Amino acid sequence: MIRDLSRNLRARSILSHAQKIDPVTGNQVTYVDTHKVHITADELILEDAGGAPRRAAPVDVTIDVNASGTNGLDTGAKSPSTWYHIWIISQSSGVAQGLLSVSASNPTLPGGYTFKAYVGAILNNSSNYLISYLQNDRLVWADIIPPLGMTAFPTTPTSVDLSASVPSTAISVIIELSGLTTTGGNYISNVFVGPTSNGPWHNGWMMVAGTGGCIDHVQFITQNEIFLDSAQQIFAYVDSQYDRLQIGVLGWRY
Repeated sequence: MIRDLSRNLRARSILSHAQKIDPVTGNQVTYVDTHKVHITADELILEDAGGAPRRAAPVDVTIDVNASGTNGLDTGAKSPSTWYHIWIISQSSGVAQGLLSVSASNPTLPGGYTFKAYVGAILNNSSNYLISYLQNDRLVWADIIPPLGMTAFPTTPTSVDLSASVPSTAISVIIELSGLTTTGGNYISNVFVGPTSNGPWHNGWMMVAGTGGCIDHVQFITQNEIFLDSAQQIFAYVDSQYDRLQIGVLGWRY
């Protein structure tokens, strides 16, 4: 676990979609059940609207998406297929509490609470349950969320929408990339993924040997961490019209 995060903050500030996570030590967010997350940290720096800091140490809170206000949702009732951003909040004195909000920048704070710190985000899925999730520091490992099932894919760089797979504040995505081809012959087929339509590209490949028209292949599966130049979006393309591509999201980084 990384203990000194201050050197990372300057690099993150260039991303318009990234959310600042202030220096912390021992930060962890864990899934409790289908409606709760548990946040612990040895130390966390909160700020008020004017930027004044407040140190919270230690932090140990459980937030329930079915609840309202402190240690619950900031406003309204939970909705399916919704990203909830995780905040630690406090008054000018006393212990820190938690809050979930659809806002990644301006949660509605309960009365008397003026300090806040962004911690991360978790998806309430289409079944109206929080996904299984573990976050250490800025790194998240979550249930596999497939933004793209095995399908024919264009041979020119094409956008892949990750909005149901990673939060808007993620700066990189950890993907499981797999592919196959439906043509025979003897050749190497490539699949490329990258942060923009101009790359730079990471690629996986499969060596094919078979007869025309059959599915006779060595299917590859590889893991990549791809920088997100734009929020919730990567690009990909394949060598041939016969190639198939599948992308699963294993996690992300803030």
